[in-house]
Amino acid sequence: MIVLPDTKTFDSSIRLVQLVGGVTKANMLKVCDKLDLYVSPNLKKDETARRVAQELLDSPIEILSNLNKQELQIIDEFVKGGTNTYVIRKIRKTQYKLQMLYLVATYCDEENQEWHMLMPDELCEVLAKDYKFYLDLAEKGQKGPTAKQLRMMAAMKQIMGDMTVDKG
Repeated sequence: MIVLPDTKTFDSSIRLVQLVGGVTKANMLKVCDKLDLYVSPNLKKDETARRVAQELLDSPIEILSNLNKQELQIIDEFVKGGTNTYVIRKIRKTQYKLQMLYLVATYCDEENQEWHMLMPDELCEVLAKDYKFYLDLAEKGQKGPTAKQLRMMAAMKQIMGDMTVDKG
């Protein structure tokens, strides 16, 4: 989890690469493993951070398909709230995946036992395009398709389309 010292010095114009770059290279690569993304482990830390951030921005489905209903609702709050929106939740024993994947920065308000989470604008914009589909499914108690499943369906559709063209 990326922890902010206070909420006054940070706003949502913070870049994702800055959040990701605030952790160890090993932790950056763990994020890639969890989301089935690839970034070479042979790069320097700064380049690894840049590439991991770019992979995350290029792969919203990998992110969204890994989130549960609560986390998709948090995304909904970020999208609807717009720039500089802090989403506030009670502190929990376990972190949200959004925190574990370094997708949000968190200010810990110990006095009120609250997390104030902030998402970079660039990430919020990317997730805004597809999150509603996954949120709607989660609210119906269904799990959305993973990026891998979507790629497989597209490939099968292509194969089936090619077969019907060949027969015609």
